[in-house]
Amino acid sequence: MADDARDAIGEDAGDGGLCADLILSDKFAPASLPDICAPRLRVVDTINRAAARRFVYIGAPAGSGKTVSALLWLKKSNRPTVWIGLDRYDNVPSVFYKQLSTGLYSVQAENAAMRAVLESPSFSASPVEHAISLIAEMLPLDRRHVLVLDDLHLIENKEIVKSLPAVLKRLPGAFSVVLLSRAELPEEWKQIGADDGPAVLGADDLRFAKDEIRHYFNALGRFITPDETNLVFGATEGWAIGVAALAKSEQMGKGSDRDLFASYFEEQVWSTWDEGLRAFCLATSVADSFDPDLAALLSGRDDAREVMDSLARSNTFLSRLHGDTYRYHHLFQDFLRDKAAAGGVDHAALCKRAAEHFRTRGDYTRALRFWLESGEFHGMDTYLLLFLFENNRGSVADYAEFLRTLDIEALTDDAYRACPPLRVLAAWYTYLTSQREAYEHHMDELYRTLPRIAVSDSRFVEFVILAYSVDHRTTIIEKAKKFSMFSRFVKRFTPEGLATAIASFTHNLPYPHRSNLDYSAIGLEEGGMDLLGRTFAQLLGAEWGYIYPLMPACFAYERNRLDEALGGLDEAWRALVPENKEDGRICILLMRHATLWQMGDDGAQAAALEELSAFVERDALYFLPNLKAYRTKLRLFDADRRAAGVWMDEYFVTDVKRIELVRVFQHFTTARSLIVLGRTDEAECLLGCLLAFGREFRRPLDVGEAGTLLAALLWAVGRKKEAVDALAEALEALAPYGYVRVVADEGAAIEPVLKSLASRIAQPDYAGPLARAFVQEAFLAAHDRSRRFRGVCANLARSDKPIKLSKQQKRILELLARGYRNAEIVEETGLSMPTVKSHIQAAYRKLAVHCAPDAVLRARELGLIE
Repeated sequence: MADDARDAIGEDAGDGGLCADLILSDKFAPASLPDICAPRLRVVDTINRAAARRFVYIGAPAGSGKTVSALLWLKKSNRPTVWIGLDRYDNVPSVFYKQLSTGLYSVQAENAAMRAVLESPSFSASPVEHAISLIAEMLPLDRRHVLVLDDLHLIENKEIVKSLPAVLKRLPGAFSVVLLSRAELPEEWKQIGADDGPAVLGADDLRFAKDEIRHYFNALGRFITPDETNLVFGATEGWAIGVAALAKSEQMGKGSDRDLFASYFEEQVWSTWDEGLRAFCLATSVADSFDPDLAALLSGRDDAREVMDSLARSNTFLSRLHGDTYRYHHLFQDFLRDKAAAGGVDHAALCKRAAEHFRTRGDYTRALRFWLESGEFHGMDTYLLLFLFENNRGSVADYAEFLRTLDIEALTDDAYRACPPLRVLAAWYTYLTSQREAYEHHMDELYRTLPRIAVSDSRFVEFVILAYSVDHRTTIIEKAKKFSMFSRFVKRFTPEGLATAIASFTHNLPYPHRSNLDYSAIGLEEGGMDLLGRTFAQLLGAEWGYIYPLMPACFAYERNRLDEALGGLDEAWRALVPENKEDGRICILLMRHATLWQMGDDGAQAAALEELSAFVERDALYFLPNLKAYRTKLRLFDADRRAAGVWMDEYFVTDVKRIELVRVFQHFTTARSLIVLGRTDEAECLLGCLLAFGREFRRPLDVGEAGTLLAALLWAVGRKKEAVDALAEALEALAPYGYVRVVADEGAAIEPVLKSLASRIAQPDYAGPLARAFVQEAFLAAHDRSRRFRGVCANLARSDKPIKLSKQQKRILELLARGYRNAEIVEETGLSMPTVKSHIQAAYRKLAVHCAPDAVLRARELGLIE
């Protein structure tokens, strides 16, 4: 998805190759300095000293002179430079890292290995990993270089913010990095580079001193007195663009940044320009950035390139982003847009002209953006169709981030009245980002306006059906029984299956039965899968063949009927055909491993996990975060602190205010990691969010898992009544379906809570819905797990009683510490093999460990053995 927006930072994304001009080394060269500018020797020297630390962060408000100061330093240093100007649409991992990687590639345009990484079809699926791989392919540099990231404050995506230090630190040592931003240094970046972090410069470092003000005025032919110098300094406080404005105006008074700029520009520049140049700037100001072709289209001038070059040379108000793409300084753009609005410039017509320009280029993302920007929504159906159905997709999580850049939440009811299909986009966005109330509102409006939507294009109706299929307010079975309500609007469904043609039916989540919807209701309906086969299967195309046996296998797994589950998974695998998407194969492979792992078949499960990992790394890199989450989860069942720490350091693990569907599986791994690390308050907060998410979106398995983990945590910290209450709610959500696996998985961590809950249910006055047999089944399965793993709460285990080992247990541990094997212990002690194993297991339970090395270390830590 994001690739289509900024593929290779060019417009020709059709064949996945790079645009021809990307191989030119000056593609990302910095813009030229204006013909007249202050030399700023003091600032240049400050940056030069800071650059000795390799990483320099310049954070200061707009107009402080960051860009010009950096350009002056680069001119003096005479280093080859990669200058990347960012905008608000780069705030998506796949787009940002494609931009960064393309800039770095421009340094070694003949490097075939770097080019191969950049051209990889899977770049957007794992952009961070690809950026790191591309850097690793760089050849040694024969001189020092500079990388400049300009307007970095526009990058707020948490994954980018967290991952950028790890990427930048891998740059060759010959690179200095300069980061320009209007914001303060983010906490995550304080360790970029050396132990003491980057050199940080702020507004005070960039201010004009009084002598600099006087010299600058003199350079412009205005010889001011010391009193006038003091007046300028007092009015601007050394603020660069304010000094520039007053230096070129007759005004010495105070004013805001925008007022000073507008006054200066109105009096000294705008009034001197001819009407043609004014019209050019007003027309092009509708775009945040533009190249000569777009500028010519908007302005109607054939000499657009020459006009842009002249403007860029003569002042600081037009600068190059990259290649032939330019942008106005934001203060100048504000000035122009105010002028355009006051002068009656047809903003809507210009935006729609730009939209058509990008549509003909096949850049459907920017085409839709401009049409949305026009504020006129009649006639945008075609643009919406192209955006929805013609863009490529990889990671659904990345797609959700990309949709944010369209500012969908700002659309008004008037927009939806003018273009009812626009609700499809809004419903999709709010669904992916789990904005429940907004999603429900958009869905209700979609149902209400369905006849009008159908008039536009039947594919919109298919999209509505897809959105309907995941409406959490009714089960998939209830929806299937009402499927005929759509039949009169769709004469023929998309042959390949719309659900898999435009999106992932799993939304890249690993468990198919609890992916884009919790499908548990199917397991309660006799003939449920056949009912879906007659209805929603039409949206799934070739995927339906393996989904038919896959879903029942998943239900069997949750009911702990593992042999049945394994048989169904094997049948699903045999049903796969070459046309099937990667997601289906991933789901089958992962569920097969989970089943074998539960069955304790070490050899088979290891092979299954290797097969899954190899497939993901070869064909589905977008799934890497969830694969890492799954592998980490397995280790966390044994309270592995190192695995928890490694997980928390992953760039895609960030703090969240709201659980989003596309990352819910990762959030569960984060919650487990927090428990293992002893960060109990954070864990409880996150589990509370997951529990609320499961309730609101009617996802019983999410409620069951979150409630079980919360119960285990509460029990471990001594809040036992709350723990039993939490587990009761979890089991009540799962009981109608007979699910016990998600509870039993927590093994030793949940076993005592299950035991206490069983006692509560056995009381004569218990009036709840839980059956004793169901709780007992969960207890037995959890007990079985406790024999294999320590449990996620093992590190929180507290006991008021000292641990005591029997004489035989102590002796056996001492022998284990000396490297004895079980057979040797039998020979040494004269005990039978079953008795030795029994003593070992008893010692493990007392010490809350799972293996001999941990038992020895723990016993030594407690002073039980030497």
